[in-house]
Amino acid sequence: MLHRTRENLWREAEETGFDVAVVGGGINGASLYHELCERGYRVLLIDKGDFACGTSQSSAMMVWGGLLYLRNLDFKAVIEFSLSRDRMIQSLNGRIRPQVFRYVPAANNGRNRRLVQTALYLYWVLSFLRRRRPSLEVAFPEADLIKPDYRSAGSILFEEGMLNGSDCRFVLDWITRHSARGQVALNHSALEGGGYSNGDKHWRLELRDLLTNQTTEVRARCVVNCAGVWADRVNRQFGIESPYKHRLSKGVFIGLRREEQHEVPVVFDLGEHDDTLLYLPWGPVSMIGPTETPCATPEEGFRIDTEDVDYLLGHANRRLLKQVDCSDITMLRCGVRPLAVEKDYAADEYPLDLTRRFRMVRDKARPWLSTYGGKITGCNHLAKAVADAAAGVVCQARHSALQPNGEPPDIEWDDFPGMTEPVPSIGWCARHESCCTLDDYLRRRTNIAQWIPREGLGEQNENLSALQRLAKRLYDGQAAKADEAVRQHVRRVESHFDRLTGRKVQDNGNSS
Repeated sequence: MLHRTRENLWREAEETGFDVAVVGGGINGASLYHELCERGYRVLLIDKGDFACGTSQSSAMMVWGGLLYLRNLDFKAVIEFSLSRDRMIQSLNGRIRPQVFRYVPAANNGRNRRLVQTALYLYWVLSFLRRRRPSLEVAFPEADLIKPDYRSAGSILFEEGMLNGSDCRFVLDWITRHSARGQVALNHSALEGGGYSNGDKHWRLELRDLLTNQTTEVRARCVVNCAGVWADRVNRQFGIESPYKHRLSKGVFIGLRREEQHEVPVVFDLGEHDDTLLYLPWGPVSMIGPTETPCATPEEGFRIDTEDVDYLLGHANRRLLKQVDCSDITMLRCGVRPLAVEKDYAADEYPLDLTRRFRMVRDKARPWLSTYGGKITGCNHLAKAVADAAAGVVCQARHSALQPNGEPPDIEWDDFPGMTEPVPSIGWCARHESCCTLDDYLRRRTNIAQWIPREGLGEQNENLSALQRLAKRLYDGQAAKADEAVRQHVRRVESHFDRLTGRKVQDNGNSS
């Protein structure tokens, strides 16, 4: 596989006339980038942050069918999403696995168990019996962790899909497999302006490298806005009108140390808004959530408040035998769901009642496509539909003989304190996965920041020296830059994680 440095990629971006520029390196942008590259187009993918640094790094990592749509008897949507789920499980073997879920109805004030069991059987039938048949299980390992009122009615098993590894890794795998000439993915690159030239039928896009402050102009015949929660802003920036917009909903998870009996994901009745609460095992943590809170801006949505933490702790303590408080939290994650609504939408519906379907709009005057909404389960379908629409703009790919990608390089492994298995080395990730910052590595190239307390630092800062070693390897020969990267990480942990979980500030060498 061709290895290109960041400098090489920026030079290639300047020199290449792209067929399509994709804005946004989350799940939708990454899967579209993959689809277009596979079809032989010259494609540029740009993201202002790191790939998968927005909502795509904070999902529940579940590949649901259309169970949500049974609430409204939308059988067509149930069938569509179930088919998408099953195709993804089959075609992405190794990246997605079948996963049994355990629905635990409350004995009091919850959904009727027989009604739930009937609904899950209908769900199974509407997916054409492709998944495991739902079944009742009265005694189960997780019962030892749950209060009697929430387990006396037994549990119902049903099957969905689950990402292997992490949602970030799922996104990165779409991107990093493409390294042929004319296939360029740039993270930490801001789209600062530009316009369409009717003369040469190209967009001219102004980019700024946020790591070096370098600027350049790139050319593309078509632009696809896959910026997720920022899509409306990108459209306004370029004067693009659309019949749709996004309504945003914040989803927060807290993570606790995983108990040995927690073997499979558990679904509880939330008792509010006809919603559910998830209790998901992921490596050494058990995630509880998510919240479903309407928010006005992405910035508001990505900000976890003490109210979010207290809300989830309260629901956890109502259901779990072992009572927990802020000090038991080892992980926080927060995403913002972009829900597609019509432009004049002004209702105050609970976010769960809004569709998760994606919408796509082609600008009437210029070769610009905008995507709205979507979810992991439908990412393949979205990518094919948008790629078809882009093909209608730029015609057939003229570059089917692009240099092949070749075999992916062997991963170099490393150890990190507290991680039970090796992780890709930071040097390897820098060379082959566009890993540019310490946060890129800890949060998205590995699960260190999610599986080790206090985002990798450890409860007593016992991993501070390990983080310093990583920074020195990433910024080889730049000691001051490495030291500052660690200081920034520590400050963020103290101001965010420690504040929300009531930790005392540790002696971490963060004095300036």
